[in-house]
Amino acid sequence: MNDQTNPLSQIRPLTQEERQLAYAAAQEAVNRAVGERPQRELFNQYAALRFPPRVTKLITALCILLLLAAFTPSAIRLYVIGSETFGAAVPDARAAVAVGIATVLTAEIGQVVFSLALATLGTTRSARRLLYISMGIATAIALVGNVQVALPGHMHSPFAWLEAIAPPLMVLSTAYVLKEQMLVAIEQRHANERAYQDAINSWQRAALNPENHPRWMQFYANALRDALRKSNSRKREALEILTTADWRALVYRELQADQWYEQPALSGEMSEVASEVSSEPRPLALSPNGNCHHTAVSDRQ
Repeated sequence: MNDQTNPLSQIRPLTQEERQLAYAAAQEAVNRAVGERPQRELFNQYAALRFPPRVTKLITALCILLLLAAFTPSAIRLYVIGSETFGAAVPDARAAVAVGIATVLTAEIGQVVFSLALATLGTTRSARRLLYISMGIATAIALVGNVQVALPGHMHSPFAWLEAIAPPLMVLSTAYVLKEQMLVAIEQRHANERAYQDAINSWQRAALNPENHPRWMQFYANALRDALRKSNSRKREALEILTTADWRALVYRELQADQWYEQPALSGEMSEVASEVSSEPRPLALSPNGNCHHTAVSDRQ
């Protein structure tokens, strides 16, 4: 097939500048395909929950309400026993009030704090052991204080025993439920953050290094084809008869266009010439009339 019948020979190759413009166009195409930088708000509900958010919020609200209901009678009794016991040893009214409040915080709030701390700080066996021991001490203070205040004169009343023991245990159980809710929230937040970081890393790899995109060669080939069409816009007949295989050959030709140069293997004679050219120039000698002339490379006999 001669050049006149071969459609590929009628398509003018791209210049280096045109190929560079096509390369930049391919990079822009990759950036458009990747899209904008992922937003953190879009990943707040990425992880699927076991229950709808409204159910989780309802359980949390009911737990807080139950916690306040169980906390009230227990806190009053603990305040009384704490302030009276301290006042018997130290006759100071203000100090007794302070110790009564501290007793409530140590027992009731301690149960909640140590139970919730298991969700975040109980990562090692020693930490969990310490938190469980601390929670047990706080629960013991709450139980003993409630029993000592509520049962005198009511030792044979089943309800008195239940009313004295139930509030501290209800506080402990409610704190456990809140701890599980916190664990679920932490797991969801961690999954959302991990998904967001994965999306950011993928976006950065594609945005900063478009050549690493899985479809980079397709984008670059499309850009080269568009550049060839634009460069050969006057040759519509030749462009119309090009097949997919022809376009692949033309794109491959452009991909190889910048790879034509290779370092030549220098022969012995060429090496001497190259070394002579690369050597430093010899100083100029003055002629008798003051003009400069180059010294000869070698003296001819």
